[in-house]
Amino acid sequence: MEEYEIPYLGMWADLRKKFLQEEKPEDLTELASENMLVEYLSGIEDKYSDRFEELVGRQMEREGVDEELKIKNPLEWVGRVNNIRSQVREILTEEICS
Repeated sequence: MEEYEIPYLGMWADLRKKFLQEEKPEDLTELASENMLVEYLSGIEDKYSDRFEELVGRQMEREGVDEELKIKNPLEWVGRVNNIRSQVREILTEEICS
């Protein structure tokens, strides 16, 4: 498989590029041949970065992980935020790689 040289655009773009390389090489080749690969991956990065922040924020609100908790119990707040971020990352990774 040909390796396409593109700048690092972020975690989400990198995941999508790897997925295309492994599962949909014909799509990757088509995007590259049309000089659309960087633009496509930049769009993926923007979309999923925004979605990540949105979903993390919503889940934090649902679970009551707020500034009050952060002040009262910083260690619990950090643990819960990390757990939420990890769950959202898993969900979006599954979405990107399908």
